[in-house]
Amino acid sequence: MNVLIIGGTGTISRAIVRELLAQNHSVTVYNRGQRSDAPPAGVEVIIGDRTNRAAYETTLSKRTFDVAIDMISFTAADAASTIKALPNVGHLIQTSTVMTYGPPFTSLFQGIDAPLNGRHDGGYGAGKVAADELLLDHAQRGGVPVTIVKPSFTFGPGQPLFRQVDWGTNWIDRLRKGKPIIEANEGDNFFQFLPAADAATAYVALCGLRAAHQKIIHIVNPMPLTWHEWHGLAAKAVGVPLQTVSVPWDILAAADAKRYSALTTCLGHTQVFSPQSLIDLVPSWRPRVPLDAAVAETIDWLTQNDRIENSDTDMLEDRIIAAMQQIRGSIHHA
Repeated sequence: MNVLIIGGTGTISRAIVRELLAQNHSVTVYNRGQRSDAPPAGVEVIIGDRTNRAAYETTLSKRTFDVAIDMISFTAADAASTIKALPNVGHLIQTSTVMTYGPPFTSLFQGIDAPLNGRHDGGYGAGKVAADELLLDHAQRGGVPVTIVKPSFTFGPGQPLFRQVDWGTNWIDRLRKGKPIIEANEGDNFFQFLPAADAATAYVALCGLRAAHQKIIHIVNPMPLTWHEWHGLAAKAVGVPLQTVSVPWDILAAADAKRYSALTTCLGHTQVFSPQSLIDLVPSWRPRVPLDAAVAETIDWLTQNDRIENSDTDMLEDRIIAAMQQIRGSIHHA
């Protein structure tokens, strides 16, 4: 197959490129060309910015692809532009998100029929819902066949390794230095963590699959973990015991609403989604990469690229931990 990836430089899309090449497909990427590390040999690169809609649409509309994977479509306007850009594509895969479902989340192992509560978040989830609906409507009216893919927490080399309470990386430095890290409410809410390489095999299996047309597909790890277990994998990767201090998430939000804002939108909630929509179409798909190995590989990449922040400058976390230790008088050792 001749496959176009709109994006192609992110963690998931780079894994997709590698998987497509491994299966001897032809790969073209369209992006701004701002990454210092070039795509693998054999990949055609088209330099362009999709936000320059006229150039984006003109450039790609002259080409023919069996499949296009849009990794950076966030709004209905983005989706409408892609429809104009790709009149000659055989199958469009739109990368959406499980955040279209909320919060609030209505149940464990939510299926593709779960309420789209994310349409009310005023931002990321709402934009993705609108983009997905526009593409499905276009396809159902005879337009380009589309598959809506909704990944959960997907990680790997090339991006930060997140924890439960914020989007920083200094928690890895804290672990290395033998410091405790904050968990919200014992870190006991469940999440699904999937190595990018496993997400890539799912994407490639869906490419050109007629049975996937006009379908919504969850690409998620069938085995959820708690955030406490996730933090434990990172501690194991750096060779230290995990030390945690539990803090109620509302106290964290009160301490710094901006820093801990993710607790109120996604990280502070249990969110678990069913993989059945994918397994029904690709029965052989299962995650193959051990989570501990993928976490260790990601931390190695962060270390080599000097992407781990210095925890010694983070007085807020130290102050919160000191206050909670004073109240409780102990650290929980995992």
